Amino acid sequence: MNWFAVPLHFYGWFNGSVAFLVCVLFLPAVLRMAYRWRLHDLPGALKSHSLPTPRLGGLAMGCALLAGISIGGTGLFSPALLVFLALLLVWITGLVDDLTGLSPGIRLPLQFLAGALVAQTQWCLTVFGHKWLDAFLTCIFVVLFVNALNFLDGADGLAAGVVGVVSFGYAMLYSARAPSVGAAISWSLLGACLGFLLFNFPPAKIFMGDSGSTVLGFLIAFLGLDFYRVHHAIGTHWLLPLTFAGLPLLDLCFAVMRRIRKRTSPFMGDRQHLYDLLQKQGWSARPIAFGSYVTTAVLVLLGWLCSYLNPGTAFLVLAIVFGSLIITGVRLGSLR
Repeated sequence: MNWFAVPLHFYGWFNGSVAFLVCVLFLPAVLRMAYRWRLHDLPGALKSHSLPTPRLGGLAMGCALLAGISIGGTGLFSPALLVFLALLLVWITGLVDDLTGLSPGIRLPLQFLAGALVAQTQWCLTVFGHKWLDAFLTCIFVVLFVNALNFLDGADGLAAGVVGVVSFGYAMLYSARAPSVGAAISWSLLGACLGFLLFNFPPAKIFMGDSGSTVLGFLIAFLGLDFYRVHHAIGTHWLLPLTFAGLPLLDLCFAVMRRIRKRTSPFMGDRQHLYDLLQKQGWSARPIAFGSYVTTAVLVLLGWLCSYLNPGTAFLVLAIVFGSLIITGVRLGSLR
C-alpha cells in the first residue's frame, strides 16, 4: 500500500489508532507478567500510592509506539535511524532502571549519549552555528525533557495525560503537511498515551515506570527539535516547544532549585513536586490530573497563539501566564 496516497488526516489517525490498540492489547499481558513476577512499585516515603502497583507499563507503551511509528515505512524513517537508536537507548535504560535500579551516575551519561546521537542528525539545533556547541545544546535539550517527564510521573494519570495533550498540539501542527517522522511520532504518542490512560487514570492499575516516562520525554524533545528544524526558530517560534511542555519544565526547574538550596543532589527525590503540594492541599488524584490537563491545554493554545503575535505581545502574554504559574508554585511551597 502506498502510504503517501493516503489522505493526510487519515495517515495521522491511523498511526495513532495502531499505537492505541497495541497499547491496550499489550497492557493486560504486562499486568499479568508483573503480578506473576512481583514487579511492583512498592509504597514508600517518596511514593504517593499506598498499595504495591505494577510498574512496567513502559514496556507496552514502547511496543505501541514502535508499531504506530513503523507504519511510515523505511523510506520515511531512514534519515532518522540515529534518532530511533537514541530512543531505544533511552527505553532500555529506563527498563533496566525499572527492573534493577540504576544510579543517576549511570542514567545521566546514557541520556547524554542519546542526545549526542540526535545531534548527529538533521534535528540538531543550530543556535550557535558551531558544530560542538550546537551538539552540546541539543544534548542538554534532550536530557532536560527526559528528566522533566520523569519528574512529572509521580501521580496517577499525570504524565500520560499531559503528554497526550502536548502530542495532540503537535499533531495539529502537522495536519496540513505531508507524512513525516514528526507527524507519525506525534500521532503515535497520542494513541499510546490514550491507551495507557485506560489503565493509569486514577486509580491506576499500572505505572509506566522510567521506561515509559523517559521515552515520553525523549519524544516530546524530538518533536520540539523537529519544530525548530522546520521553522528555524524565527520570531517567537522558538518559544512554542518550551510553552507546550511548560508544566513539566516548570516542575523540573522548581525541583532543581529546591534541591540545590537544600544542598542535595538534583536527582534526590522529595515530595515537593507541584502534584505533591496539591495533594497536601487536599486535592485528590483526579482533580490533580484534570487540572494538569487543562493547564497544559491552555499552554498549547498559547503556544499556537504566540506564533502569530508580534514578539513583544507574545513575550508579555507568556510572562503573565508563566509568572502566574511561578507565583502559584512558590506560594504552594515548591522552593521550600
